[in-house]
Amino acid sequence: MDITRNRQKVICLLAAFFMLILPWTSCRATAEVHIRYSHNFQVSYRGKVVLITVSNPWRDAGEDFHYLLKPRGTATPAGYKGYQVVEVPVRRMVVLSPTYLAFIEQLGLVDKLKGFSDLARVYSKTIRRAARAGKIKNVGRGPNLRVEDVLDLKPDIIFTYATGGFRDAHPKLLEAGLKVGVCAEYMESHPLGRAEWIKFFALFFNKGAEAERLFNALESRYLRLASLARKVKKRPTVITNTPFSGHWYVAGGNSFVARFIQDAGGDYIWRDIQRSGSIPMDIELVYNRGLQAEFWLNTGVWTSLTQARSAAPRLADFASLRAGKLFNNNRRVNAAGGNDFWESGIMRPDVILADIIRILHPNLLPHHKLYYYRQLK
Repeated sequence: MDITRNRQKVICLLAAFFMLILPWTSCRATAEVHIRYSHNFQVSYRGKVVLITVSNPWRDAGEDFHYLLKPRGTATPAGYKGYQVVEVPVRRMVVLSPTYLAFIEQLGLVDKLKGFSDLARVYSKTIRRAARAGKIKNVGRGPNLRVEDVLDLKPDIIFTYATGGFRDAHPKLLEAGLKVGVCAEYMESHPLGRAEWIKFFALFFNKGAEAERLFNALESRYLRLASLARKVKKRPTVITNTPFSGHWYVAGGNSFVARFIQDAGGDYIWRDIQRSGSIPMDIELVYNRGLQAEFWLNTGVWTSLTQARSAAPRLADFASLRAGKLFNNNRRVNAAGGNDFWESGIMRPDVILADIIRILHPNLLPHHKLYYYRQLK
């Protein structure tokens, strides 16, 4: 009898406890997320609201972007001047980069997508189907962005990126009184840091718990592959990208591209440049350092070795070209040039890593078939 009475007391105490904390837990905008790899956005919690800061949105940027997310219909707390206030969950959004479509699709938010920058270049079948059904409108991009069309869609927020140049869309969108989420995933130094931006998107839709689950699963797969490649005794040298308009834009040594190569057991020739993002290099400098590199990845618009040789006569001297070890990330491209590497690839860094391991060390993953990459013939 005493045992039964004590058990009833415990149940009553627990019920009272949960009744007390329920109002506080239910009023928060979303479940908490935990940032482990991203350096370019930070999240904090203040009672009912979520605070987000996006930093390093482009190289040498002199500004950050701040967001205050509050539950829909609640009052805006005082003391947050300079923050864009967004009611969550967001009901309607416009997106201006294909990179973010994987986040939207993975979180089950395609029905919230009302406008996109260039629907012809979308690779996702799900999003293309929604566009054909008239559920997503083409709003243009860069200098051709049609702000009037964006206004007609009445979005709660527009997600875009910025480079600090005249083509950036966010200044005129903000001037039009719209809420703009500026993303900086392309400036991340780790592939998992890029993928972790799914949590940034999730916070605007009360999908924090779902984002944590998805990210934890892909993190586990990625780290398992990186551990496999860490054991290699020889790391082949690697160059990336191609010359363009008098420069050779290379990924910095702190970029996610460099990290992919490192985690795949490669030796990236620009690993010593402690910068992220893309850096314009003198072609002669790349020629001198990359001449003897064993592999050449991410060859832009090139689709064949003949095309590579004809781009510039002296490129034929590269050891990687002579050996036919050129690999491009354009295995999955649609008729309009939309490349799935830059779309679903942001949420499949484990598959990209497996591709690069298969290229550099075929014996480590003998049964893996290239998914995003293909060898130029």
